[in-house]
Amino acid sequence: MRTLTIGLLGILASPAVAGVHPPEVEQQLSFIAGDWTISGYEGKYRDHCTWFDSRSFVVCDTDDRRHGTHHSIAILGYSAADGRYTYQQYDDSGRGRTEPCYANSEKGLTCLGQMQTKDGFVQTRSYIWPTTTGVGIRQEKSVNAGPWTDVGQVAYIPNKK
Repeated sequence: MRTLTIGLLGILASPAVAGVHPPEVEQQLSFIAGDWTISGYEGKYRDHCTWFDSRSFVVCDTDDRRHGTHHSIAILGYSAADGRYTYQQYDDSGRGRTEPCYANSEKGLTCLGQMQTKDGFVQTRSYIWPTTTGVGIRQEKSVNAGPWTDVGQVAYIPNKK
């Protein structure tokens, strides 16, 4: 009987099936979930992004063979305690990064990064937004607090495989 009672308490105390974030937070992340590629690189690039348990995070598994082989995992989520979105990325070179992100005017996210490199102190701004055909991503950088320059832009489209 004691086991049954503990089991019932566990079921009754379990969170509902709905996500753990308010609907506006889920909506801010939901456009990222999908199986993506880049036009012209369908056989060489795939970013498979899925919701993690209870829609708590979006996890992206990226396989990039455009210039050799590169594999990475990224996690996008929201921290209610900090009042901001988060981006964490780890790749097959052992490198990782964590960036704070904020809602932008394009109904997407802008993530801010910084790192010390051989060229100096590099700051980045990565813009991610929904498009009519998928997801847009653009990045710019500043080296040693210099002017911001464009790094590049890609347009994700659904992967048909």
